[in-house]
Amino acid sequence: MQNILDQELQLIDDLPKPGLTWVEYSAYALGINVAPRKRSSRPCGFLRVFALLVNLSIIYSLIQFIMENYTVSFEAYVEAVLLSFQLSVGLVKMMYFHNYMDSCAELVYTTETGDVLKNLGLFELDLPNKRILRKSLGSILSKNWQDIDRQVMFFFKIVCMPVLYYTMRPYFQYVYDCYIIHDTCEMTLTYPAIVPFIKLGKYEFPSYSVRFFLLQSGPFWCFFAVFGFNSLFVVLTRYEACLIKILRYLVQHSTCDSVVPKSLRVPYLRCCARLFARISRHHAQIENLFKYIILVQCVISSILICMLLYKISTIMEVGWVWMGMIMVYLVTITLEISLYNVNAQKVETQSELLFYDWYNCAWYNESEDFKFIIKLMLMFSRKTFVLSVGGFTNLSHKFLVQVFRTSGNFFLLLRNMNNK
Repeated sequence: MQNILDQELQLIDDLPKPGLTWVEYSAYALGINVAPRKRSSRPCGFLRVFALLVNLSIIYSLIQFIMENYTVSFEAYVEAVLLSFQLSVGLVKMMYFHNYMDSCAELVYTTETGDVLKNLGLFELDLPNKRILRKSLGSILSKNWQDIDRQVMFFFKIVCMPVLYYTMRPYFQYVYDCYIIHDTCEMTLTYPAIVPFIKLGKYEFPSYSVRFFLLQSGPFWCFFAVFGFNSLFVVLTRYEACLIKILRYLVQHSTCDSVVPKSLRVPYLRCCARLFARISRHHAQIENLFKYIILVQCVISSILICMLLYKISTIMEVGWVWMGMIMVYLVTITLEISLYNVNAQKVETQSELLFYDWYNCAWYNESEDFKFIIKLMLMFSRKTFVLSVGGFTNLSHKFLVQVFRTSGNFFLLLRNMNNK
């Protein structure tokens, strides 16, 4: 029979979660099924191979354009470099998360169902105000899912902007050329690329239409990789921060007479210690899943920000026509790397506060067993929950500033080299 907390978790599991749903669909489009309890994994093999072949063909076309214009100027092929980097990172993420698919599915299942909080033994105790405690914990969880949805859907809207730009640009360019300046009425490609084809008499294989829609799909593949996997990190880390917040709430009320009678405080605190151990294992899973892919993301994001700054500097010299779109692209890349650091910092902050909550509860008036558990928890909580960048450093606000500073330095170096 379910206790009242498990019933509350079931109600929260049944609530609509648009942010997590879009994350699951984006990963599924790349052949990564992070929610096998909801949908079949049968088409994933085909989707993964299809995405791999299409992305490789687009990257090859972009590289062909770069090699063709390598001797002209960096401004001529900087956009192709940006897109090839973005598609390449998407492929790396797709293959990386495919290798860790079981871990992804387990973390998503644990996060959505609240499995960490189940069978703690907390609500088996004869607490006087179980329903009030259950309502408080349910409120924390519900508010956290609302915050996750807001953050993920905001990122969804930001990432959609460059996708819409690249998708609609050929059509607007056609209308402008054909009906406004009355120039040649030809549909241009979505972005600078040279797609190889074979010409047999009057026919081309693949045809221009196939090459056009092949490049049209490029922004959508970028969207699936950028939004899907980055937002997965947001969901998992925000939920982990919520778990620590729940533990802090339980610890803060561990010596409150209205919540926990004095005779039940030792078993109550044991349940808190059990929850801490589960959160530690949950954190270790997230750390192992994202540690190395975050390193790749940070390096590539630094390069992309550097190139975008350079692109903005050249546009300012030529004109302001594309300034708005380039700024949206810059905001997307900046927000992409910021999501990692901001949410990792939130986990670290909650972990630091947990240490003080263990110490600040009125343990000095309790039994020796209670004090012993507090001493153990203080020892284990001294090491805060941090998310590393490939084992070199930790994600934080400080590291985010370092990334921006490094990108700015590379931009100045690139501009000086080009001026010479």
